[in-house]
Amino acid sequence: MASVTVEEVGGGKDRKDFLNLPWKLFHYRNDINWVSPLKLENMYRMSKRFNPFFKNARVKYFLARRDGRVVGRISAHESYRFNEFQKTKWGFFGWFESDDDPEVAAALFDSAEKQLREWDMEACLGPFNFTTNDECGLLIDGFDTPPMIMMTHNPPYYQKLVENLGYEKAQDLFAYRLDATQPVPEGVAKIADRVRSRPDVTFRSWDLKRNLRREMEYFLEIYNAAWNRNWGFVPLDREEFFSHELEFRYLLDEEVAFMAEVEGKPAGFALSLPNLNEPIAHMNGRVTPWSIMRFIREKKNIQGLRVFALGVKPEYRRVGIGAVFYVDTLVIARRRGYKWGEMSWILESNDAMNRAIRTMGGKVYKTYRIYKKDL
Repeated sequence: MASVTVEEVGGGKDRKDFLNLPWKLFHYRNDINWVSPLKLENMYRMSKRFNPFFKNARVKYFLARRDGRVVGRISAHESYRFNEFQKTKWGFFGWFESDDDPEVAAALFDSAEKQLREWDMEACLGPFNFTTNDECGLLIDGFDTPPMIMMTHNPPYYQKLVENLGYEKAQDLFAYRLDATQPVPEGVAKIADRVRSRPDVTFRSWDLKRNLRREMEYFLEIYNAAWNRNWGFVPLDREEFFSHELEFRYLLDEEVAFMAEVEGKPAGFALSLPNLNEPIAHMNGRVTPWSIMRFIREKKNIQGLRVFALGVKPEYRRVGIGAVFYVDTLVIARRRGYKWGEMSWILESNDAMNRAIRTMGGKVYKTYRIYKKDL
């Protein structure tokens, strides 16, 4: 058997091979729970021309080949914003895919780690595509169901490949499942009713048609205040965030996106996403007139809802705003016809959020892992 060679991704053919690899891997071709990513979306995300992320980052992509066949891929990248905010010298790996072959994985990670050392990084963490604000984490438990929108899915053997190369757990990320028929716990309902009675606290749905940019500004303000003490946090960049304005306008369900204000000032938000992976699963990664028509048709029948982000500014956390968000999301999701919800992802170290979700009846049904290796 020929040895494995790894080369940095160069021109158009290399990028095409990088993007197409998942469709070539035996495991994904036989995994009924794999949702193929949209090639066009990933092409834009990898492009320095179109993705504002690269104004504050650098990245190298690598392909592994054996006998001329592409058998693996990986990225090595540094986020300047992350290291500046966290006061670290951490680099990251991402976009990892591989045959079930330790030699392939070792060659890929060796190339990524070598690049990070050249950039004077002190540790390698991942997987991140590209930060905690994007898809991240290696699925290690819960392979029997498809992933929710913006969540990862991978073969079970990836865990062994990564850990055999000296990577250890940095954090686990939990995904909770909650059926829409679940009753609201009495204690949570009482807290929510008490908060609603306060004249200084108001709740409303997002206004996506007339005031989308205002809602996005509030989101950005609250997000960067509410999450800044979380492990692995990197502040959302305004330009990068607003590059997703079209998705917010046309893909969100404003009935399950909530904003809380205290004395007229933004205090917290809850944003849930219809599980677009359900219609995307029928597209096989292709964006064509026919696949778009099917997406539009299937979008009307989405069953799942992902509670993507729920945050309250630190100064308002004792008000009880979160209880109202939990109740309204559950009640209105049920009314809108959603059958179940996923709350994800939640850091294992976020004790308050884990307790709150378990109180609502949520059960962990998937676990993702972030790995770290000192360089």
